[in-house]
Amino acid sequence: MTVTGIDLTRGNLLKNLMKLSLPIMLSNFFQTFYNLTDAFWLGKLGETAREAVSVAGLAFPLIFFLSSFGFGFVIAGTSLIAQYKGANKMEKMKEVVGQFVLIIAIFSLIFISVGLIFINDILHLLQTPDEIFDLAKRFISIIIIGMVFMFIFLSYQSFSHGLGDTISPMKIQIISVSLNVVLDPLMIFGIGFFPRMGTIGAAWATLIARVVAAVIAVIFLFRKTPYIIPKLPEIKPAKEMLMRILKISIPASLAQSMTSFGFIILQGFVNSFGTIVMSAYAINNRIISFFMMPAMGVSNGLASIVGQNIGAQKIKRAEKSVNVALLLVLAIMFTGSLLVYLYGGSITQFFINDPKVIEVGRRMFKVTPIASFIFGILFVFIGAFNGAGHTKPVMLLNIGRLWFIRIPLVYILSGTVLNIAFLKGSFLYPILQRISLPLSTYPYESLWWSMVVSNTICSIIAYLIYKRGGWKEPRIGT
Repeated sequence: MTVTGIDLTRGNLLKNLMKLSLPIMLSNFFQTFYNLTDAFWLGKLGETAREAVSVAGLAFPLIFFLSSFGFGFVIAGTSLIAQYKGANKMEKMKEVVGQFVLIIAIFSLIFISVGLIFINDILHLLQTPDEIFDLAKRFISIIIIGMVFMFIFLSYQSFSHGLGDTISPMKIQIISVSLNVVLDPLMIFGIGFFPRMGTIGAAWATLIARVVAAVIAVIFLFRKTPYIIPKLPEIKPAKEMLMRILKISIPASLAQSMTSFGFIILQGFVNSFGTIVMSAYAINNRIISFFMMPAMGVSNGLASIVGQNIGAQKIKRAEKSVNVALLLVLAIMFTGSLLVYLYGGSITQFFINDPKVIEVGRRMFKVTPIASFIFGILFVFIGAFNGAGHTKPVMLLNIGRLWFIRIPLVYILSGTVLNIAFLKGSFLYPILQRISLPLSTYPYESLWWSMVVSNTICSIIAYLIYKRGGWKEPRIGT
């Protein structure tokens, strides 16, 4: 039987990394195109453009939070499939897939129920402006349903990446995003026989595109990788394998969920400044996601290489792959960061031609590219840890970066912390007041500067964890 993918335990590391990373970069590019397409067309809705872009931006951290619990399982899928392939244990790969079928079924039921039941409470927590509350509720409810289909695709993607096949998921992504690109203007503006749905049209276009991606993923799974598909009687709970999956996925899920919940807190801070800052912040999230794609691609490709080599007990080769990935990311991210730094104002104007939003964007893009360049370094170490199945360091880094550094800095640098009653009159008050003084004119800029500080500190910590070497121990046993 022909086995798809690449044997990553041999061959030139840079060549293998590029073979894996380029399709992942393109996949990430097309995934980001979902949001970029929405933001572009919603920004053309005339008088309601600002509200429409704000709703789409509001949905980003919320959906990230609700879906974060499932991302840990995706990381576990890539790591275990890669390590079992490296160890040449085909039956164990079938067992992994069987457990994922059960996990997706249970997760989907919980995900939709919790998301739809608590949508009002979550939007109130986000300090959603009254003028967009109902629209945001309708938009996000549709997106929540679509996330279930996204997880079906992501599960298939994780299996393929573990096998060393990053091209098949890319093909699905291209088809899905192309469909979304076509449907967006048709459903937003009511072109042809489509009714004009405005902001809600973007949500329906995304849902349809994700359903199509899920269907194609299932077809590809059966046609391209039948050797990892368990028979129906084999799809039942397997305690030992479930424990392996949970040991990897729970820290990863906690990291994602706590990180995304932190972004919800930050979104509430953004929302308190109104739709001008909300629009600029929404554009920033999309652009930063866009030019972070190379680092994300290399990180995911590195995870597959590290996983297979640790499974094959080729530890030195796994270490060398990290060094190659780091040099590659530094070269790529410097170029991307420089371009965004120089042309930030023009980028903002491309999405929404509002002078106030453009000015906020111009200042914003003088800082966020620096933070993103540093974050690219952190991504490399995260890829190594995830590929090895050692997700506890990733959990600590992500939670610490946001909750112990970035969020406190946002409230300190913006001066918001000065409104806390017990601090007034204390010895800390004049110190905090002086710290917040440089950003007193534009307090929301604390969002950007806190990114630089938190990413720098966590990149240093990640390097120290990497050098200790605990990540080299296989998660499938020896």
